[in-house]
Amino acid sequence: MCGIFAVANNRESARLSYLGLFALQHRGQESAGIAGVKKGRLVYYNSMGLVNDIFTPEILSSISSESAIGHVRYSTAGSSSVNNAQPLYFNCKYGEIAVAHNGNIVNAQKLRRELVEDGAIFQSDTDSEVIIHLISRSHQKNLDKAIAEKLPLLKGAYSFLFLTKDKIIAARDPHGFRPLVVGKLGDSWVFSSETCALEVIGAKIEFEIEPGEMAIVNSGKIKFTQFAKPTKISRCIFEQVYFARPDSVICGQTVQKARYEIGRILAKEIERFDADIVSGVPDSGTAYALGFSAASGIVYQPVFMRNHYAGRSFIQPDQKMREFTAHLKLAPIKDVIMGKKILLIDDSLVRGTTSKKIVRSLKDAGAKKVIMAIASPAIISPCFYGIDTPKKEELIAVRFKKIDEIRKFIGADGLFYLSLESLIKVCGNADRNFCSACFDGKYPERD
Repeated sequence: MCGIFAVANNRESARLSYLGLFALQHRGQESAGIAGVKKGRLVYYNSMGLVNDIFTPEILSSISSESAIGHVRYSTAGSSSVNNAQPLYFNCKYGEIAVAHNGNIVNAQKLRRELVEDGAIFQSDTDSEVIIHLISRSHQKNLDKAIAEKLPLLKGAYSFLFLTKDKIIAARDPHGFRPLVVGKLGDSWVFSSETCALEVIGAKIEFEIEPGEMAIVNSGKIKFTQFAKPTKISRCIFEQVYFARPDSVICGQTVQKARYEIGRILAKEIERFDADIVSGVPDSGTAYALGFSAASGIVYQPVFMRNHYAGRSFIQPDQKMREFTAHLKLAPIKDVIMGKKILLIDDSLVRGTTSKKIVRSLKDAGAKKVIMAIASPAIISPCFYGIDTPKKEELIAVRFKKIDEIRKFIGADGLFYLSLESLIKVCGNADRNFCSACFDGKYPERD
């Protein structure tokens, strides 16, 4: 999962891209980069780390231009290294191109092998680079048509931003796995993975790039072309469960509203439970817990103090870092916890190791009982479209077939999951076009 952002036709494009990426920081904390155009040439700066640490006023000034694209990354394909930091830069027969990608191309390795056999030299091990080598082999006369010709060869999830010296091109895969929103800021066109970043810079939210569609901005004007027929639309449901920021709008409602309503339904689905207080694992669990409290009548109280300077545990590149970050970021509030029966809500239960530590920390702080309620179904299948669950054997719902076995592993006194039907109903707001393969094993597309 990554975040992408672009501004076309604005002299402050680099600074605005910086602000946009800052708003999308939750989508990737490994690396960040911005590419712009200066004196007819592409300039860019990529580095490992957080947006605020990477971009100084001097660096932003060096890439200042009238158009820019940006990227925040955490790795699902390719190693965690500066070579894979995006936007990636290339110089081919169509001139200089920078590309930023959110998603995961499931047939990337197959295409890469074919390209290498044909003489291609790759400068990174990320799947994002494949599209540039495909484009460079097109016989089309202009870049727009070359991109439209080659994108259908990719399988899987992708929202792309391409930058050249005179245009920005945005494209979304035919399934619409990953979001890509269009906004307007005066005479400028803006593209973002989430609406929250558009609102941060004062842009008006216009619409989404449709699945299988390209948008081309040149000289301040935008045009659209369909490069592939949309198949069954399969937007990722995990965006609302975990990744998206609460103030972002998906399917016509804020993520916060959807999570609150999920909490209400979760309270109705759980038949029997005995708790003094309900709480959520910060931050995404909080909205679920507030909804649960409203529906159940059980008082909501925070039981953890979150250190917001620690990263998100699930988004860290390896398991040791995930465990360390989880321990660092949550501090139990002991006098709230002592002697209480706590119903604790989390957005998902993936590997189970973090939940085990959380339950243990509550009991060590004096909790009489800890019941875990999960605001999504059991995750039974890995994601191939950009969520970091690549190995089936890592999933706790695969390792243990019965809920009671999972409950014992995490040390909880009770464990409940939300039904998939309820999740789709609330997240969709009358739209049922989701990819829920992680919950039901039904993949819209495989290599």
